[in-house]
Amino acid sequence: MSANLQIPILVADDDPDILNYFRAIFKNTQSHLYYASNGIEALQIALKQKVEVASIDINMPKLDGLKTLAKWKTIQLNTQIVIISSYSDGNLVRTAIRNGAFTYLFKPLNKMDIFSVTFKCLKNVGIEDVVSFQ
Repeated sequence: MSANLQIPILVADDDPDILNYFRAIFKNTQSHLYYASNGIEALQIALKQKVEVASIDINMPKLDGLKTLAKWKTIQLNTQIVIISSYSDGNLVRTAIRNGAFTYLFKPLNKMDIFSVTFKCLKNVGIEDVVSFQ
C-alpha cells in the first residue's frame, strides 16, 4: 500500500468515549477515521465516502445498529461491518451476522481486539500490506 493512501474506517457510536478511544488507537496509522454518533450520520457518510471497515454500535439513537447495517449493505455491499455491543445477546449477534456483519465486539472494548478484527476485515477486502498499528 502506498504510504500516502489512507484506509477509510468508520466508527458509529453515540458514546463519545468510544469515539475518542478509536481516535487514539488509530492516531498513527494509515487510516482516515470517520465518526458518526448515530445510524443516520453513518449512512450519510456511506452515501458520500467509500468505507472499507465500519464499526457500528448496536444501540444508538435515531437508527439502531441492526437497521444501520441493513441499510448500509444496500449502499456499500463490500464494507466489512463490525457490530459493537454492550449486550452479550446471542440473538442480536446472530441477526447481525445473517444481515451481513463480518463479526462483532463486546464492550468493554480493548485495543488488541480492535486491531485484530480490523486487520482481518482489511485482509477480506484485499488490503494486506498494512504496515502496523501502534
